[in-house]
Amino acid sequence: MKKQHLIVMLVAMGCLAALSTDIYLPAMPAIADALATDMAMVQITLALFFATFGLGQLIYGPLSDKFGRRNVLLIGVGIFGFAALFCAQAGSVEMLMLGRFLLGLGACAGAVSSFAICRDVYDKTELTKTIAIVSATIGIAPLVAPFIGALLNEIYGWQSIFYFLAIYAFILFLWIYISLPETNNTRLKPAEKARVEGYLQMLMNVNYYPYMLMNAAAFVALFAFITSSPVIFMSQWQFTEVQFSLFFAFNAAWMIVANSVLSVTLKKYSTQTMLKTGYLTIITAATAMLLSVDGAEFIAPLVSFEVTTVAIVLFSVLMAGVTMGIAIVLSTSMSLLLQGVKHQYGKAVALAGFVRFSCGFAITFAVSQMKIMNVTALAGMLIICGATCLFVMVFRNRSEAALAKISE
Repeated sequence: MKKQHLIVMLVAMGCLAALSTDIYLPAMPAIADALATDMAMVQITLALFFATFGLGQLIYGPLSDKFGRRNVLLIGVGIFGFAALFCAQAGSVEMLMLGRFLLGLGACAGAVSSFAICRDVYDKTELTKTIAIVSATIGIAPLVAPFIGALLNEIYGWQSIFYFLAIYAFILFLWIYISLPETNNTRLKPAEKARVEGYLQMLMNVNYYPYMLMNAAAFVALFAFITSSPVIFMSQWQFTEVQFSLFFAFNAAWMIVANSVLSVTLKKYSTQTMLKTGYLTIITAATAMLLSVDGAEFIAPLVSFEVTTVAIVLFSVLMAGVTMGIAIVLSTSMSLLLQGVKHQYGKAVALAGFVRFSCGFAITFAVSQMKIMNVTALAGMLIICGATCLFVMVFRNRSEAALAKISE
């Protein structure tokens, strides 16, 4: 298979998760009304997706290492399509919760296999560049998905969103079945034994777990924004669903920009240097966002605009900076953690995915239960995520220096 064809297919796999979350956001108020529940319960259905998405990867990872990426992908995409149809028929929030649970179980097969296939085929700088290209293209999904979701919801109702996902899964299933060759030529130990030993070894591998933690921290920052954005834009600033989709797309577009820039700058700078640039960008932009809450009241009279208008502009610009930092950290840390292991790439992706989506579930659930969610609260969470990346890297560098002295 040609590289261009493979990358397009990897993007289609990776979009399963993005579509399952972002296309769903504009319809959340309508779903709450239709199922006679509140926004908090609908947000929990989003959190359930993250929970099962993380847990499912621990299953798919070892299976893809033992039985191949292709077979695991076909099973996962099949489950995804069935779950989407189930969600479309949900008559209660409890049924929707079950459907979202199954949707996450199917979608995670694409997440595990896409990055594992990258590592099967590429190495070192070429691996980072490929991950950046794939991530940049996947970034189109959160760019357009909210608009598609808002449009489908307005014209056909919220159920049409899940029918759209079912059709997408059917097309992807046929494409994989017909075109994708098996990229994993390694045969490992029996699945049960390999799963336990591999995960424990990775958690003790200094070339793996620091990058896993940074990847998770960046992911928490991303989903703190995704979960809180409907409240900030639609509840506090009174945006319509279409307006929200456009502003959400504006922020999502910077993930594409960041990964595109990353693929170019890697010709001159190392992956480690770009990782540092990423988390420092998160810290800087998030700190400015925190200060902008009071700054909007000071700036508004100077430019003759309403305080709310200035606040929206400042938030969007600074969140764009945060988003770029997040995108860089996600791509570089994934590349580095995959380079830190040998052969069991499915497991490596699975463990990282489990940790980050468990954290995604935690932050989504926490945000859904918060009585007050505003720009200040979001900025505080983003600063903590960026600082976590910084502290982990400092710890890793000191540990590496200490080991070097011992070996001398």
